[in-house]
Amino acid sequence: MGLLDIDPRRLPVRYGLPVIDGERGREARDLIEICEGFVAVKHEVSGQKTVVRAFSWEDFSGISIRLEGLDPNGESYAVSVNLHHADPKLCFPVYMSQNMDDVAARWHAWSRALKLPLLLPTVDGGWREPIERFGKLTVNPPSQRSARLALASRRSSFSSIREPGNLALVAPVGGSEIIART
Repeated sequence: MGLLDIDPRRLPVRYGLPVIDGERGREARDLIEICEGFVAVKHEVSGQKTVVRAFSWEDFSGISIRLEGLDPNGESYAVSVNLHHADPKLCFPVYMSQNMDDVAARWHAWSRALKLPLLLPTVDGGWREPIERFGKLTVNPPSQRSARLALASRRSSFSSIREPGNLALVAPVGGSEIIART
């Protein structure tokens, strides 16, 4: 069980997140609803009008993981699984735990459920996929051919085990052709 645990197999889901409104120091909260095909975000700030925005799953670039500090001293950490968007304010956590096995399982589960790629942070601050893809296809390195397949272009496997026939055994057949007429 994680610190935040939203199950991707039980869509639609609704949950709330506190938001730090550093500009005015007011309390704010995001109510997030993840449904089939879209994500709705209701941003509530005390003293202001509520803003509701909807995003399709394709608006998110993937499912990312991040290291989150749990205390201000920086002594304990957790890893969060997030719906990743180009705008950092629209990156929403869906799972958080200190157990890396659980994090990896939820990371893959959310990726499969929303059909979004997995994302990892890079050293330069960007994001990349851990496996190379070509469109929606996963690209693997080429595998080495076995010795049997090395000769595959020259001769079929059936003809390499079949022995050729002997023309001495073929006897010519003589006679005339009979055609049926009505």
